[in-house]
Amino acid sequence: MNRKFNEIDSTLRGLNHSTDAHFKWLVTILRFVSSRDIELAEITQEDAHDHCEFGQWLNVQLQQEREDRHFLLDINIKHNRVHQACRQILNTIENDEGRSGAFDAFEAALLEFTESISLYKQHLLQLRTSYDALTGLPLRRILDESFDRLNEGADGAGLYLLLLDIDHFKKVNDNYGHLTGDAVLRSLALNLEDNVRRSESVYRYGGEEFIILLRAESDREATAAAERLRHIIAAVETVSGEHVIRITFTSGLTRVHRGEPLREVLERADMALYRGKHGGRNCTILIGKNLDCINVSH
Repeated sequence: MNRKFNEIDSTLRGLNHSTDAHFKWLVTILRFVSSRDIELAEITQEDAHDHCEFGQWLNVQLQQEREDRHFLLDINIKHNRVHQACRQILNTIENDEGRSGAFDAFEAALLEFTESISLYKQHLLQLRTSYDALTGLPLRRILDESFDRLNEGADGAGLYLLLLDIDHFKKVNDNYGHLTGDAVLRSLALNLEDNVRRSESVYRYGGEEFIILLRAESDREATAAAERLRHIIAAVETVSGEHVIRITFTSGLTRVHRGEPLREVLERADMALYRGKHGGRNCTILIGKNLDCINVSH
């Protein structure tokens, strides 16, 4: 599945597990307060927030380059405050001082900490719904949100949009069933992702349509990339039960020009795709901004 989709799931699992561990840590505090017969680094030391299981998980995340780093930094601050407030409680107990203020501070820090975790989890779950559950690919929403940024600063020579549609996909569902059709879609998504560069993105546009944002310096380079993908997919055999399925796709390819809205680019690519579908399928049609179409397949 898509790397980003897997990353979101992995982060959610890690967040849930380490959060559960932190609630267990609260029980450990109570035991420590009642006995004080052991030394616990995750409670008593100045860098206690780095020793607990949650802190260890959080530090691993912060070492990575992540788009959601601001969420993690906020959680890190709130997590540190919880440990500071905990040490303050222990100090007041040890010194037999008034404890009400220390407990109030701990409660406030704990509530802020849990709120920051809830906000991050909400962000991850919302992001997860922007990815297709079947293929793991980002959906149209992600493309809408990221397109202007991807196009920003590019003089148009570096970005192309490829809109592709599986040929005769209805026959796959009709002849072999929807489970086999799903297997074909997953296989296509996986092979497309495996055969584009990390700087390029694959999206599920809807049904059996997919979009790829290609990086190329010329029409010739872009068409070569599109044709390479077409030939790779045509050679793939998808095994589903007793069935072995091969598919082809037809695509419309167009250059993205600086400042051009996604809607215009998609309309142009769709025109090229339509031309390819009615011209025999299993081909790549390049369309220019003046709507001239060229079949570049060989």
